[in-house]
Amino acid sequence: NIIDGSGLSPGDRITTSAMAGILFQIQKENWFPYFYKALPEYNGMKIKSGTINDVSAFAGYHTDSAGNKYVIVININNYSGSGINKKLFRVLDELK
Repeated sequence: NIIDGSGLSPGDRITTSAMAGILFQIQKENWFPYFYKALPEYNGMKIKSGTINDVSAFAGYHTDSAGNKYVIVININNYSGSGINKKLFRVLDELK
C-alpha cells in the first residue's frame, strides 16, 4: 500500500521483494543514472537509509569487484531500543 507517496503515512507498506523489484526495474529508465548518482554512498555502496517510528530500512545498489551488480533491500520492523542502524551498517559491511 502506498497511501500518499511520501512514505510518512502509517498506511504506506511495501515488502522487501517489491522494493527490490522496483529498484531492479528502474535501472532501465533513461533517468536512472541521475537517480543513481544522487544516492548517498556508504562503503562503496549506493544506498539510502530510512527510519520512521519502529521501522528502519536500507535500499540501494552494490557492484562487487568482479563487476556483478546487486540490489540490496533490508527492512527491520518493530524493533525496540537504540543502535539498530549501527547493527545494520555492520550487516552491510559483511555483505560487501
